[in-house]
Amino acid sequence: MRRLLLYSTLALVLLSTAATAPALALDCNPGDSTCQSLQQARQGQQDTQSRLAQVQQSLADAQQKAKQTLALISDLNAKIDVQKRAIAATQTKLDATERQMRFTQAEIDRHEAHMQVRQSLLEQRVRSMSKHGSINYLELMVSSKNFNQLVDRVVVMQDIVHSDQLLINTLKGERDQLEALRQKLDFQRREQATLLRQQQDQQAQLQGILQTQQAALAYFATLEAQFEQQRLQLEAEKAKLDALVLQLQEQYDSQARGLGGGSGRFGWPERGPITQGFGCSDLLGEPYDAGCASHHFHTGLDIGAAAGTPVLAADTGVVSYEGWNGGYGNVVILTHGNGYSTLYAHLSGFAVGGGNRVNRGQPIGYEGSTGYSTGPHLHFEVRINGAYQNPLSYLA
Repeated sequence: MRRLLLYSTLALVLLSTAATAPALALDCNPGDSTCQSLQQARQGQQDTQSRLAQVQQSLADAQQKAKQTLALISDLNAKIDVQKRAIAATQTKLDATERQMRFTQAEIDRHEAHMQVRQSLLEQRVRSMSKHGSINYLELMVSSKNFNQLVDRVVVMQDIVHSDQLLINTLKGERDQLEALRQKLDFQRREQATLLRQQQDQQAQLQGILQTQQAALAYFATLEAQFEQQRLQLEAEKAKLDALVLQLQEQYDSQARGLGGGSGRFGWPERGPITQGFGCSDLLGEPYDAGCASHHFHTGLDIGAAAGTPVLAADTGVVSYEGWNGGYGNVVILTHGNGYSTLYAHLSGFAVGGGNRVNRGQPIGYEGSTGYSTGPHLHFEVRINGAYQNPLSYLA
C-alpha cells in the first residue's frame, strides 16, 4: 500500500520535470529473457500506476465536488423551507388583515345605514319645527291642558331633537374611527402583499439555484461513475501486471537463493552519517501515511557520503531492477531470496546491469543526487515481500 502511495506522491512532485526525466529502462544482458520480460512488466506497471493515480485524483475531485454540491443543496433546501414558513406566516397575516378589513367595512356600512335613518328622522322633525320658522308654541298652548303640560311638551320636543343630533354626531365619530382603521388596514395589507411577493420571488430564485445544483450533482455523479469504472479497469490491469512482476521476481528470488542470498543479514552499503532515519517524517515529499502525526513516512535510511562514492551490495543477489524511477532517481533493486530485497536510490551512475548476479560487498553504483534529492546521499531500503522494513534492524 505504501508503494502505491509513494508512486502517487512522487509522480505529483516530479510532474513538472517529467518531460525531461529519462525513460524507465533496464540494461538487460543479452539473452536474459527474464530481465527483458520484467522490464516490460515494470514499465507497464509504472504506466498503469501513473494512469491509476490520475484517475484516482479525478475520482477524488469529482467526489469532493459532489460532496460540496450536496452540502450546498442541503443548505438551499433549508433556506427554501425557511422561506416557505415565512411565506405561510405572511399569507396568514395577509388573510387576517383582509378578513378584518371586511369586518370593518361591514361596520362602516352599518353605521352609515343607521346614520341615514337617524338623519332622516331628524330632518323630518326639523322640517316640522321649521314649518313656521320655530316651534309652534301657539299650537302647543292650545293643545295643552295646562301650563305644566305645555312646558313638558316643549322640553321633550327640544330633548328629542338634541338627542337625535347627539346620536348622529356619535355615529359620525364612530364611522370616522372605523374609516381610519380601514385605511390603516389597507396600508397594512399592501405592505404584507408586497412582502409576500418579495418572499415568493426569493423562493423562486432559490428554487432556480437548487435546480442548477441538482443538475451539477447529477453531472458529478456521472463523472464519478465513469472514473470509478476506469479505476476498476486500471486496478484489474495493474493486478495482472503485479502478478506478472511477482512471478518474474520469484525467478530472480530463486536464482538469488541459489547464490546463497536471502539470509536477512545485510552489510552497510556505504559508510557515512545517517542524515534521515526510517519512520515518520516532516518532509512533504515523503509518501503519505495516516499513522504519522506529520502524515508523511520515510521508507528507508538516508546515508551521507561524497558524490561518486561506490555503493556496495548489502547481500548476494540478482539485479532485478536498474534504471530511472521518478523521485528515486537512478535506482538499483537487488533480489536476495526468501522475499528479501534492497533498494539503492539517487545514484549518479550504475556499476551493474539488469539481471546481473552480484556478490555481497560488490559495487553496484555510485553516490549521487538524482531524482527528488536535496544533495548527494544514498537512500537505502530493506523490503520483505515488498513491505518496507527498518534497515537498522537488519544491518550488521
